[in-house]
Amino acid sequence: MNYFIGEAAGKVYEFLADEKNNEATISKIEKSLDLSQNFVNMGIGWLSHEGKVDLSGKGARTKVRLTQDINN
Repeated sequence: MNYFIGEAAGKVYEFLADEKNNEATISKIEKSLDLSQNFVNMGIGWLSHEGKVDLSGKGARTKVRLTQDINN
């Protein structure tokens, strides 16, 4: 299971890295990736635990933003 959560985290990270401002709503991430809602949420949780993303807002409008400068 951890492998699949790690894979989901990687897909979420890559998606955010490609987004303008490195930010997207959870709903947009779910709609754009071929992952279940549960795996998107677990991937975001993993990235949050590692300090790679910040969350703001509530519900479907919650925004996820990369905390690191991916260009370095």
